[in-house]
Amino acid sequence: MRAPRIGIVSYCDRVRTLAHVNHELYAREHGYTYIFDIAPTTQYRFLAKIEKILKLLPLFDWVFWIDDDAFVMDRSIRLEQFIRRAPKASLIMCESPNRDGKWTWVSSGNFLIRNTRKAADFLRDVQDTDLSTVASWWDAEKYGHYTKGDQDAMVYQLATNPSYRSRKFLARMPYEEFNTRPEHFVAGPREHFLVHFTGDDKRGMAQEFAARFNLPESLTYWNELKAQQGVYRPQD
Repeated sequence: MRAPRIGIVSYCDRVRTLAHVNHELYAREHGYTYIFDIAPTTQYRFLAKIEKILKLLPLFDWVFWIDDDAFVMDRSIRLEQFIRRAPKASLIMCESPNRDGKWTWVSSGNFLIRNTRKAADFLRDVQDTDLSTVASWWDAEKYGHYTKGDQDAMVYQLATNPSYRSRKFLARMPYEEFNTRPEHFVAGPREHFLVHFTGDDKRGMAQEFAARFNLPESLTYWNELKAQQGVYRPQD
């Protein structure tokens, strides 16, 4: 049985952090394809993510979307381990941690999606979702903080659309799997698979985390960051 073709995809309309360096090094280590897609989009802000995934999903068996404010810390963990734990799912997402009473049912910052017709339909339905309808429907006690974006549209589709309400479509995992935050790293920088910086000053938070563990801003290893410079030049 052949290994799944896995693509890691990220995007931002400007370079805010060095997460793309971090993502690239992780992808190379495991033979994944990494695409930091900065091409123009027709969709605005949050929905640009959905447009990117729809464009690139046909190239792979699975796409791991990772926001540009999330960094892989424990590179020994392969994405296949999450896929094996949810063999029938088309979508694998994590809940968010509860931070001072603020939490979300799932996080769209980092998730795995399978290349299936139903998964593509789901993304298109998310694109077409009217957020004013979602806002009036939203139950904060059940689904947590309303973020006014693609994440809420995803929750709405998962909760109300019969095509996606099946447990076989969505596998929802604890936040510890791939949605941990800086405060969860106590024993060291490789304590969890991924660190996700949410908030406004993303670069500042990444720099603070790097200083705490004596890492470069890419949150990789010092020698790797130096070697990464000029990596795309022709080989001698």
